[in-house]
Amino acid sequence: MLPTPKTPAPATAPPPKTDVAPEEKPIEKVQTFYKQLSHAAVDLNAVSDELSKPIKVYEGALKKLNLGVAAWVDISRGGEDMEWWDRGVGYTRLKDGWGIALRTRSGNYNHPDDLVELWAFNDAPRWLRIEGVGKLPELLGALLNQAKETTKKLRAKVAQANELAEAIIAAADELAAPERK
Repeated sequence: MLPTPKTPAPATAPPPKTDVAPEEKPIEKVQTFYKQLSHAAVDLNAVSDELSKPIKVYEGALKKLNLGVAAWVDISRGGEDMEWWDRGVGYTRLKDGWGIALRTRSGNYNHPDDLVELWAFNDAPRWLRIEGVGKLPELLGALLNQAKETTKKLRAKVAQANELAEAIIAAADELAAPERK
């Protein structure tokens, strides 16, 4: 019988590099990490504020158009078996008016109760803003298509609305006619 070769123990990944000496005690690590995190947070917030500025400009330009139509484009989507999820960026009516928004949705094809989370773009989680900003040009295209389609549908309904208005005026005139006598 041949001897079974010994498998070497799996190598573990080295710990992430930080500015903490390996011999530091937990209290010292906490203090060191917190101080580093404080500096990282300042930088993170400054860059996040910088991203919000062009988004406000983009959103302001769309608000000037007074579109009144919503459109969404997928950032990503997936799922397996009966579960699904997607993330999207859109222009929609939010609680404070029309604006650029980000959303996450997930659900099960067998159950109608989907989970939907919706944020104004600049209030969304940072990871979602990072994913969404590159889809803004596609959002303009989706809004253009939606505006054209809505215009077409409105034009088709104008004649019907005019007929209904004429009908109610005629009915009101008939009722008013005996009063005039």
